[in-house]
Amino acid sequence: MIRARMTSLLLIALPAWALAMVAIPGFGQVPTSASTTVILVRHAEKVGPTGDVPLSEAGHERARVLAHVLGELEIDAIYSTPFARTRQTAQPLADAVGLDVTFIDVGATYSRSMAAKVRSEHVGDVVVVVSHSNTVPEIIRELGAGPVPTIEDDEYDDLYVVTLTGDGQAKLLSLRYGRETP
Repeated sequence: MIRARMTSLLLIALPAWALAMVAIPGFGQVPTSASTTVILVRHAEKVGPTGDVPLSEAGHERARVLAHVLGELEIDAIYSTPFARTRQTAQPLADAVGLDVTFIDVGATYSRSMAAKVRSEHVGDVVVVVSHSNTVPEIIRELGAGPVPTIEDDEYDDLYVVTLTGDGQAKLLSLRYGRETP
């Protein structure tokens, strides 16, 4: 009785599966590479307008919120520029997920180099990049997911998620986190 039911099930299921293989593009194919998720934020609030200044108390609070928001993810890498404000924004998250922050120097090719590093070294990974108001949009564009509106000097609550799919597409999700800024 069980053998007869299994045979009947196979006779019904196999033709349907074979039809799906022919009629539905991509059905049954194994992806050639995994999606990469890149989470980008500008550093949190800082104490002064210029120079290598640290975070303000509001900035430290935002960094703690970032760690709370992203701390449950399986993050594979965290990148930051070497400035105090970006290091201090990234560190609570790094502590929460047990990773070291990798520091990347800012220069003329920083945004292009950061995007290339993610694409070549982090296929299938979740990567967090803590950067600056001028470079976050540039990195997003270099990843193929831009354009992004300008991040104003008093804006700190933007959180961008770029998904790089296995077929080379880039998708952008724009979110906010922490206390709203103007």
